[in-house]
Amino acid sequence: MKPNWAFSLGELFDHRSSSGKPMTFHLSRPLDIDRENRSTLDLPALASLVRESAGVLSEAGVKPGDRVVVYKANHFDCILLAAAISRIGAVAVMLSGRLGKEAAQSLIRRAEPSAVVTDAERIERAEISPAVFPDLAGKIFSVDGDSPHAQTYADLKAEPHLHAVPRRDDELLMLTHTSGTTGIPKLIIFPPATIQKQMARLECRHFPPLTFRRNDVVAMFTPYVHARAFTWIYSVLTLSPATVLAMDDSSPDVVDRVFRQYRPTFMEALPIDYSAMAPLIRTRANNPFAHIRLFAGNFDAIRWPVIRRFLNASRHPFPLWRDGYGQSETGGMGMTVLSRRAANRPRDHKSGPRVVGRPMPGFVTLKIVDPTTFEPVERGRPGLVLAKTKARCAGYYGEPERWKEKLVGDWWNTGDIGILTPTGALKIVDREVNFASGIGYLEFEDTLVDRLPEGSDVAILPRENDLPLPIVATRDGRLDDTDWSRARTGLPALADPVVITTTDMPRTATGKIVREELRRTHLNTVATPGTGRWT
Repeated sequence: MKPNWAFSLGELFDHRSSSGKPMTFHLSRPLDIDRENRSTLDLPALASLVRESAGVLSEAGVKPGDRVVVYKANHFDCILLAAAISRIGAVAVMLSGRLGKEAAQSLIRRAEPSAVVTDAERIERAEISPAVFPDLAGKIFSVDGDSPHAQTYADLKAEPHLHAVPRRDDELLMLTHTSGTTGIPKLIIFPPATIQKQMARLECRHFPPLTFRRNDVVAMFTPYVHARAFTWIYSVLTLSPATVLAMDDSSPDVVDRVFRQYRPTFMEALPIDYSAMAPLIRTRANNPFAHIRLFAGNFDAIRWPVIRRFLNASRHPFPLWRDGYGQSETGGMGMTVLSRRAANRPRDHKSGPRVVGRPMPGFVTLKIVDPTTFEPVERGRPGLVLAKTKARCAGYYGEPERWKEKLVGDWWNTGDIGILTPTGALKIVDREVNFASGIGYLEFEDTLVDRLPEGSDVAILPRENDLPLPIVATRDGRLDDTDWSRARTGLPALADPVVITTTDMPRTATGKIVREELRRTHLNTVATPGTGRWT
């Protein structure tokens, strides 16, 4: 029998609904595209939604080769819509529902879609209308009700699309986008050969205890428009945990309601989601994370205090934290695992940049080079991280020159400054764009957050002729002088901090800090310490 990763996204749910072990998906709220408004779906129901959605879009005029934008509130149905679009031979253009007007309009214009599936909030926020996009007249579909600028998706009727249109491995399958920490995001080109038969194939392997077990209850928090969501759905349908919690909201009241009912044993989430859920840990032995055996992070480094608190919240005898190193363009490149014992060591026990893992054997090769000469540097010295992987995407849609700038022969320039240890582990020092005079500040940010009151976050902005400026975000926008003095002990000299509220820290759709916005606001410049050539 062919493995799941050999099936196209458009036929994946059909295949799994007719073979393999049964699974149940519980939703934090009903899907926007489900006319029956269900909160629990099995595999046949998911496959039926994909066929129905493909039929609706085909009846609406979407043809093979067309590009269709999905720009709506984040939820699991973004994956189903992408599968439906793929099923009819079209190309899914997946945009985060958190994108603002400028970014959303720019990416829609770049993609030149034949249709847009969106919702009322996004239509209003980004002005998705025939007046702004004349070519989309009659091709804008709202999944959550009437809009003067769109057709109501629920009113569209059609027969299910029964057969998936075949697609070559080198054909365009979908476009997703980067985080956009330095401006308008880039659209990433994914053919089946990379996202399906390399990235997803890697995730479909079973590595106990780091992957799903049959008796796991898996909770997932992710942007369901991101490439990560598509590699995840292949792995979850292959390894077949009996129960999946597809979460669209990490607010404590929603998480508490769902987790107390289903008691997850495996959870993956963004740093911003973990921070949002942290207040639930105060419920101690009855906390909703008590049964979790493995926590996984995605998209960005998670601060030490957060890792420590969640591992300590678990009542499993040996809970683990799995963190991956990767980029949207390459998929996973390395992985590291922390035990509860390791997380509870004092931060000073093992000072220096954080280890993000070793390259995955047979899939990824890493090397460190001088940023100017691109010659390899000795192990233990910082330099640009280059990666060689078969999973690398095929380009940036509409921006070929920007893509070429990041290629070094067969190697991919990650734009990260890192160190390879004598044992081959990778330590990340900083992004090149933020790397100033040979100093990376991520390590010091980690230390400050570890010492500051719970819920704090820090971004250090290097300055050319002055001390680095720390931006400290706290829940109430206040910081005690004694707390700051204690936190900065033993660190390089820093300017007095600018203190803001947690909600005022600018972030991307995946929760990454937008340092460009901080520089603009607090330094009156967008000039960066590094060259920024490879962001």
